Amino acid sequence: MSINGISGSLPYFHMSGGTGKIVSAMTVGCNSGYNAKSGAIIQKEEDRIVSKTHYTEEDALWNQYGKQYRDSMKIVDGKVVVTGDPWNYLAKSVPEEELEAYRQKLEQEGLGDGIDWRGVESDFRNMEVDFSNAEHLNTKIDYIASRCAVLKERIEQNSSGEEKEQQLSRLEAIMDRTKQTLVDSYSDSIGNFYEEYGYSGAKKELAQSLSSGIDQRIAQYEEHLRQSDTYAALREETAGWLLQDDGYMAARLREDLAAQGGASRQTETAGHTLHDLETAGLYAAECRERLDKQGAFWSDNEQRMGLDLAVQGMKTDYLAGHGELSRNMQDLLQDTFQNYRRKYTDLLEQKLREDAAKFSTPLKNRLDRGEISAVYEYTMAQYRQSGDILDAFAKGAKQAQSAFERNFSQRAGATGNYLDKYEWDRFFDRSKYTGIKGEDCMYEKYRKSIDRFLGSLEAGGSTTVKLLFGSSGDYEMNVFA
Repeated sequence: MSINGISGSLPYFHMSGGTGKIVSAMTVGCNSGYNAKSGAIIQKEEDRIVSKTHYTEEDALWNQYGKQYRDSMKIVDGKVVVTGDPWNYLAKSVPEEELEAYRQKLEQEGLGDGIDWRGVESDFRNMEVDFSNAEHLNTKIDYIASRCAVLKERIEQNSSGEEKEQQLSRLEAIMDRTKQTLVDSYSDSIGNFYEEYGYSGAKKELAQSLSSGIDQRIAQYEEHLRQSDTYAALREETAGWLLQDDGYMAARLREDLAAQGGASRQTETAGHTLHDLETAGLYAAECRERLDKQGAFWSDNEQRMGLDLAVQGMKTDYLAGHGELSRNMQDLLQDTFQNYRRKYTDLLEQKLREDAAKFSTPLKNRLDRGEISAVYEYTMAQYRQSGDILDAFAKGAKQAQSAFERNFSQRAGATGNYLDKYEWDRFFDRSKYTGIKGEDCMYEKYRKSIDRFLGSLEAGGSTTVKLLFGSSGDYEMNVFA
């Protein structure tokens, strides 16, 4: 059995395989991939949270088994102190018969009606959302909202009087801290990005929408828990100890709600929907990455730049029109792109000047913005006429190639001009682009990036939108292709 720690199950320290060193348990046995799925659960990793398959009975058994070792390793006076025998658990090599015996114990004794507040506190840590993990926004919200609904119901059913009020207050305090972490981290990163790119007041507006959206999502789960006949029937069929595992029941609640149409991410808020906000985060992260990598792998050829920006512009427009976004968010993305496009060109020209200043020989230190604009506007005009990104890109690429050829004789001998010609001569030719068997030509890499983007939108909520603004085929496109 090889299940990574869920619901606060891992002890605080772990033996690093083969090294004998003690490392934080939260950084071990973790995968970096992410695929959002309906009814996803949350699992800690380097980012402390990732979407995984739903929290099964097997996961719950492993979780509860591991809790007996949470305090088995501590640092006392600078030394590791071990109590009990956690090594098989840490090595993920607990014999099946031992796990089965523990399951039988749970079935006989149950978990009790008390809440594992330590596990809840642990699970609700590290809920920050920024450029590095914007795609996790709604997964995180679904997780905390469903857990909150299940915990609140348990408190109301199993306690009364002062004890009930204390328990509810404790849950509310945890939720308030977690919500504030989500809102602050999102607005300080994503909100600031949109402020920087021309949307005055974006930070406050997005924060208010997120706060309101979280409250509405919690209310949706609470209402569904009370009203769903299928969830009620599931509880009748579930073993007693699993009913007492709030993480397990929250996962079942998410699945049940998803099966009946889901906790709608289109729920109207004061300004933007939660789906809007996740999309805004993904878009800002992609723009930020492109700007940060400016000049590292990108061509400074004006025709290529115009084509790159046109592909990004078409993706932005298509996302706005087909991404199930509110009108407010459509306008925000499209307005932001125009400022991003200017910044993109400014940054590359600045880098060209800085690099040229380091050498005594003449180097390119400025861009012909008219040439960039000509390719960009032509390609965007083809797209506006047809609505077909691939068709518009093909026509724009041919126009860009022709424009380069017209200008080449006038610039023969200019720094980098022959390299640009070499690339344009092989832009549509797979066999001559690199000479490497199986290597796509530049046109194919662009096409694959566009196909992946369109496919991710068609898949809807089952996958993260793949903007792939690294559309030129340079370096990173070998990974995506």
